[in-house]
Amino acid sequence: MGIPSHSPKKEAPVRLDIRERILLHQVHPAKLVVDWGTGLIAAWLFWDHNLPAALIVGFLPSILISIYLILRVDLSRYRETPLGRYFTSPLTRPGDPVRLFGLIVMWTGAWFNSMLAVAAGLGIIIFGWGKGLFVRKRGRTAPKRRS
Repeated sequence: MGIPSHSPKKEAPVRLDIRERILLHQVHPAKLVVDWGTGLIAAWLFWDHNLPAALIVGFLPSILISIYLILRVDLSRYRETPLGRYFTSPLTRPGDPVRLFGLIVMWTGAWFNSMLAVAAGLGIIIFGWGKGLFVRKRGRTAPKRRS
């Protein structure tokens, strides 16, 4: 017995809890540009053995953009992107430790002027990003068996 509405329905904005905001900020384009850009610039600074500048460039912009995105930006639209679904999936933990390990390998390789180690670190980072997108989860994509 409801009265029909003649005005179009507007969807209520999706409220994200802090856990989701922390996960989803990592797929925001600004965060990706800052992390990739400063990671590579820091590697160059490590190559030149400029430790203070490398650490500042390598960490400070990423921390600042994370704080800004988590506290100030509507991240709800990233929830339904492939990366957003990966990061918020209860079945898969994000590859943060893998990517951090790759960054350490890349920066250590830069410090010792080893292009091979820098490339290996970069490969580990790319694997850390891609494994959740390209590796199919068991049970999710398998066809159902008939009894």
